[in-house]
Amino acid sequence: MYSRRFLKLALLLLVCSAGVVAQNSSSIATAAGPEATVSLNQEFLNAFLDAIFLNLKAPSAPLEITSADKERSESESYGCASVISLQREESGVRTAVKLEQGRITAPIAFAGSYNSTLLGCIEFRGWTNTTWQLEFDRSRQVLLARVQVQEIHLNNVPRLADASLTRIVQAAIDQRINPLVLMNLEQLSPRVPIAPAKGALRLRAKEARPEVLPGTLLLHVTYEIAADNTEPQKRKTE
Repeated sequence: MYSRRFLKLALLLLVCSAGVVAQNSSSIATAAGPEATVSLNQEFLNAFLDAIFLNLKAPSAPLEITSADKERSESESYGCASVISLQREESGVRTAVKLEQGRITAPIAFAGSYNSTLLGCIEFRGWTNTTWQLEFDRSRQVLLARVQVQEIHLNNVPRLADASLTRIVQAAIDQRINPLVLMNLEQLSPRVPIAPAKGALRLRAKEARPEVLPGTLLLHVTYEIAADNTEPQKRKTE
């Protein structure tokens, strides 16, 4: 139910922001294996979510009951697309990122419709509690999140369909979401020009260790620093 695109929205800013902050980090040591720490607070993450709802359309994704695109197209032709969209709030539950000790939790509000063979078009609303565990995959050089659904609350769903629709949500997350790739280390490997030295350095990220504290997400990034003689493309002025 929460496709890769749907669940990735709440952490998309992690990719955008971390690269910028790492370029300006002042915590780079001079010893072997220098480390920079990227710090993102909970308020910043949720401000990004607010900007999505204020400036863009509600993010949505198809709710694929089967892998057959043809079946989904037939459902849409009857005016009941199997789809889910992210909502700012539902039943008093607000979509937000919460940074706790050692983990990330995220209540997520949603709305959607489901074309049931027996009951026809079911329009539903609801929310779910999720927990995201972060880990670094050294073999792939990527930062991953594993999403776990704690509970699912559905509104406007006939009792006959409640259990089956809940199972569909759970299966969609377990089979299609995990593990969720948040970023690769190339996005944290900036080129830093040093004009007085007439050159530049390349900060190559080698490893990222996430640390979740109450209200703050830290990324401890280990770097290899080397000369970069690649000339950036210059604008033609003549």
